[in-house]
Amino acid sequence: MDIAAIITTIAIIGLMGVMLAMGTTLRMPDFLRVIQQPRALLLGLTGQMVLLPSVAFGLGLALNLSAPVAVGLIVIASCAGGAPSNAVCAIAKGDVALSVTMTAISSMVAFLTVPVFVSFGVVHYYGEGSSLQLPFWETAARIFLTTFLPVAGGMALGRFAPRIAEAIRRPLFLGGFGVVLITSCFFLISRVEMLTSMEALSAVVVFNLMMMVLAYSLGRAMRLNEAEVRSVTVEIGMPNISMSIVVIMGILDAPELIGPTFFFLPLAYVTGLGFAFLVRRFRAPLLA
Repeated sequence: MDIAAIITTIAIIGLMGVMLAMGTTLRMPDFLRVIQQPRALLLGLTGQMVLLPSVAFGLGLALNLSAPVAVGLIVIASCAGGAPSNAVCAIAKGDVALSVTMTAISSMVAFLTVPVFVSFGVVHYYGEGSSLQLPFWETAARIFLTTFLPVAGGMALGRFAPRIAEAIRRPLFLGGFGVVLITSCFFLISRVEMLTSMEALSAVVVFNLMMMVLAYSLGRAMRLNEAEVRSVTVEIGMPNISMSIVVIMGILDAPELIGPTFFFLPLAYVTGLGFAFLVRRFRAPLLA
């Protein structure tokens, strides 16, 4: 096993730890409460599973992006529901239960959605006969094992062994997220030349800001309450960068696609935390 495969394996383990920790925070009443008021959940999931990849594909065409940047952006857009968005949602005083529920659902169905969207992007930009392949069932199985099962396992642990779940939740999340960040830094060091790509940087900035503005505008137009609007905006604006790294390096084995991910990793925190500051500073108090 070469060093790249080792780093990728470590990143996958870190992602599984984050998903398991997130699962321990979930209870069935959380899902039921949100489902009883479904407009925010439907908007959030539609934004994550339909709008994100659709806008990414459209930007690739509108900006005439090169194939690696366009497909890299589609991978990011397909991997919705990053766990750090839940923390940013809390800082923004959004509906954290809604945020966690959206993250959990999008993560648990990612084994079906990611292969569909990424395969479409690969075929469009590289063609049917390209050496870059994303086998559907193998990809679905790997994402199922790294996202769906850990979240489900965390929920079971929280239900049947709540003390253990409480004890491991924080260190597991911080440890797993730290592992993903460290492995991301290794990838960055090994591919530092990609950070000179103004094409990838401009595409990522336009995509991120466009999606956050669109999500916020749709939430206000649908007359969601303020906490729900904030949650939907953060969830749609902060995809699962950890998963995108795993897809690109661990499944596609295509480091040439990683450029947009490197730029999106810090940008999502800048825009997410910036949004949290702005709404707390200038928006009216939350409705009861």
